[in-house]
Amino acid sequence: YGGRAAVEEAMLQAPPSAIPALSLSSPEPSRTPGATVRGVRLQSGDTVVYVDPHRLDGGPPAGLILITHEHFDHMDPNAIAAVATDDTVIVANTPCARQLQGKVKGRVVSVQEGDTVTEKGVEVRAVAGYNGHHPRGFNIGFVFRVGNQTVFHAGDTDRVPEMSSLGEIDVALLPIGGTYTMAEAEAAEAVRMIRPRVVIPMHYGYATGGDPEKFASLVGPDAAVVIL
Repeated sequence: YGGRAAVEEAMLQAPPSAIPALSLSSPEPSRTPGATVRGVRLQSGDTVVYVDPHRLDGGPPAGLILITHEHFDHMDPNAIAAVATDDTVIVANTPCARQLQGKVKGRVVSVQEGDTVTEKGVEVRAVAGYNGHHPRGFNIGFVFRVGNQTVFHAGDTDRVPEMSSLGEIDVALLPIGGTYTMAEAEAAEAVRMIRPRVVIPMHYGYATGGDPEKFASLVGPDAAVVIL
């Protein structure tokens, strides 16, 4: 996907207290029109974090890679190999960690819902994210801090009660595609539970539906919506 729409620009729409310190983009190099982000690259200073990199053949070397679950468009060993080095730390939910151990460069750290680890100076908290297609424990979300921004990446999930207790979130990445995740209206309700300053819709148009403009209209003034 074209790496663009950095969150610094999006923060212009957000409350003044949301200080821009984070560059966030979709790193995947190509996509079908209308299909959009699952994986993202976040960078603050020298810290480079990828979440669910997919269909990559290169990019800035990763300090930290986070993997939410084992579906092919979230755990992509070839994409991990394209950005991982011997110094990279890969934090993955337990089933993914088992599969990646010894098969990719870097150190693999296994986590499950409720765990908190600090790697590469980034505190990472594994949180709930589930639905009928992604049973509890199969997918996890991540809450982590890069620069001075706290980011929530939901992975593939519906709106779940645990979202109301994530704490203060600056940037939330939420799926809106329906079929395998929540659709636009349910995701907008999740925004009202989470109360982020900025929300980025993801997981739409690639074997699913999902309209980011409809999602933005449903969110309204509750958060600044950025479409990558």
